[in-house]
Amino acid sequence: MNFVFPSTMIPGAPVMDTVMLLTRNWMITALVGGGAFGLLFYPGNWTIFGPTHLPLVAEGVLLSVSDYTGFLYVRTGTPEYVRLIE
Repeated sequence: MNFVFPSTMIPGAPVMDTVMLLTRNWMITALVGGGAFGLLFYPGNWTIFGPTHLPLVAEGVLLSVSDYTGFLYVRTGTPEYVRLIE
């Protein structure tokens, strides 16, 4: 399972392309477009990861979908001190 989605780059990429189209200057595109790309990267995740905050009842315990996925996801390289706190 992979928690990295390429769609997080979709909101920032058209803005960066638009800056390049309007200015035709690599330096301005790097500064302005790169800054806009970085500012839109975090809000771009909201639509993707928003449904993971929905409530879920699993074995009589109220959890969010992201908590339940984290409990089920087997992390082979995790140190032993990471444990389920009940």
